[in-house]
Amino acid sequence: MTYSNLIVTGSIAKDEIMDFPYRFEDSFDKEKLHQINISFVVERLTQQLGGTGTNISYNATLLTKKTVSLLSAVGKDGNEFLEFLKKKGVKTDGIIEDKDLYTSTGKVITDIKGNQIWGFYHGASGQAKNIKIPEEAENGGIVVISANHSDPFLHFQSEAIRRKLPYLYDPGMVLSWIKDSDLREGIEHATWLIGNDYEIAQILKRLEMKEEYLKEKKVILIRTLGEHGVEYTDAEKTINMPGYKVENALDPTGAGDAWRGGFLAGMLEGKEMKECLAWGNALASFAVETYGTVNHAPSVEDVTNRANTLKVINKISKP
Repeated sequence: MTYSNLIVTGSIAKDEIMDFPYRFEDSFDKEKLHQINISFVVERLTQQLGGTGTNISYNATLLTKKTVSLLSAVGKDGNEFLEFLKKKGVKTDGIIEDKDLYTSTGKVITDIKGNQIWGFYHGASGQAKNIKIPEEAENGGIVVISANHSDPFLHFQSEAIRRKLPYLYDPGMVLSWIKDSDLREGIEHATWLIGNDYEIAQILKRLEMKEEYLKEKKVILIRTLGEHGVEYTDAEKTINMPGYKVENALDPTGAGDAWRGGFLAGMLEGKEMKECLAWGNALASFAVETYGTVNHAPSVEDVTNRANTLKVINKISKP
């Protein structure tokens, strides 16, 4: 299948990133988890542009010149985002500006093991429920349905299903609120289901779903494994692509979105699947070397050079 454009739905948000110099687990009393009242004194605070929509679309534009559109909403403080996205080549026609609310804001604390605790304010993002997926989605488009306010998330899911659009379903960060029926429907109609190891395990357990069922439904499962890379499973094969070893990882925030952007750019550029996976792993490695989710800017050559060092661990073909 040849793809000509990418349409990303997801949040636009301000990120406040804080570093906690110890392990979270050492701060909790396992006997008192039902009654938590705790604070973490952090060593570093940075304020960044972010959000799933911002991150994925930005990363994709690093590696492809094909059209990347973002469908989302910003608040009365959103000019900085719009200027940034336009400068980076992201098509912003599908972004609504709310003149009353503030742009979504995420706050995260990261411990020394890379574990994270997030808080998120949706703000203006709910207005994206009024956006229609553009017609170019039906002409070689890939739609991304990533974490967002519940109203636009379900709106875009419903529209993609109704119009039979190929979409990457990324529900990991909405599992706290999405109903089982909506989650199942989103998965069963998806072209690709993506999540980290924990998220996929949680989804399968919650829905009492087996991986074989996904194969029957022709849903491609992509399981990201952090520094260990990614596992890709379709009806015929499983590909395990190792991660790129980073000597000085500074911040894991946004690495997953960078992976998605790299993978999707590979799809737009007509790469073989193993190359798409390697591009995702390589681009994610650049993301963790900088603070913030959109501050890395490797060239296509930089990413390709790292990707070329990665070799498939195993490739299991269906008899």
